[in-house]
Amino acid sequence: MSWQSIIGQRRVKGLLVHAIESGRIPGAFLFEGPDGVGKDATAIELAKVLNCESGRPDACEVCPSCVQASALQHPNIRLVFALPRGENESKDDGPLSRLDEKTIKKVRDEIQRKARDPYHRISIPRAQVIKISSIREVIREDSLSLYQCGRRVIIIMHAEEAGTEASNAILKVLEEPAEGTVFILTTSRRSALLPTIVSRCQSLRFDLLGENEIANALMSKYKLESADASLKARLAGGSYVKAVELSETDTLELRDEALDILREIAVNNYSQIASRSSRLLETKDPERVETLLKMIQIWLRDVAVIHSGSPASLINRDKSEILEKMERNFRGDRVIQASGAVDLALSQLNANVNLGLLFVNLLLNLSELLNKKSEAQRD
Repeated sequence: MSWQSIIGQRRVKGLLVHAIESGRIPGAFLFEGPDGVGKDATAIELAKVLNCESGRPDACEVCPSCVQASALQHPNIRLVFALPRGENESKDDGPLSRLDEKTIKKVRDEIQRKARDPYHRISIPRAQVIKISSIREVIREDSLSLYQCGRRVIIIMHAEEAGTEASNAILKVLEEPAEGTVFILTTSRRSALLPTIVSRCQSLRFDLLGENEIANALMSKYKLESADASLKARLAGGSYVKAVELSETDTLELRDEALDILREIAVNNYSQIASRSSRLLETKDPERVETLLKMIQIWLRDVAVIHSGSPASLINRDKSEILEKMERNFRGDRVIQASGAVDLALSQLNANVNLGLLFVNLLLNLSELLNKKSEAQRD
């Protein structure tokens, strides 16, 4: 890892490098912003830099301290996250002391995954809150001398998951911080934190990632083809983690299926539309339907791009001839309305609606909006 390995977030990285170079590191940061955009990864990188033996604003990656930090085994760096309660656990028990061996192994495995991929979100079964015992352990360690040169860095990931007692304990330690200790709280829900906690941190807002930033990262790390990486980046909505989740989804296959649907609309093939809707109802897979609808929206977006005369910004660049034909067959002035109809359908997916009925109604609506033949029939 290095600052360059953090995807995007140039503004945030610039502010942190400036703070390091000036020597003005606050006792507590709040990294806030959408899920999956690199808050944890940036926190880990900052912790590494603050303990790097080179003393530079970018980690050298080769000193013993950097090697330990990269493996998340540095004695000065501590991760705090939600853990399940152990059997008969009391407030006086340590955060791990009452957990069974299987759960402890899962915790260790998740930390190792986090070390390999700082964008990985640690997830432990039955873990819902950050426990008071985890914060007490941090406070106890903070009262001890540092194991080696550098700074003690406590990273409280998804700080909004802290319970009431844990939140009050965090507040107390932020009110009386130990010299040489830096707290970094990460959250996607600033409003869920105590206002007094927020007020004691220097807040840094993380932005949604650009589609090109996500696509380039996918091509570099997962060796995806450009067209596939661009589709996944578009579907991810600014979240690299969401794009990685989509790496196991055959987006090109779904893209072709979405194209087939639009072709059926173009020829008013209502029997095929009804048949496809029935098959989707049988699968009972809302995630697939959601991705398919987003694919339809991407095709419509590209048709609008062709209609406006800006082909350089196409997502489906490898299908420009097909898009030009679609633009000729569809009513270009209604493409935006059609995309809005898809948006409405997407918003209804989580409303416990009948997927088959939702889908067939949408496709009939799109046919009415887009099909020039329908327009001619009315005339």
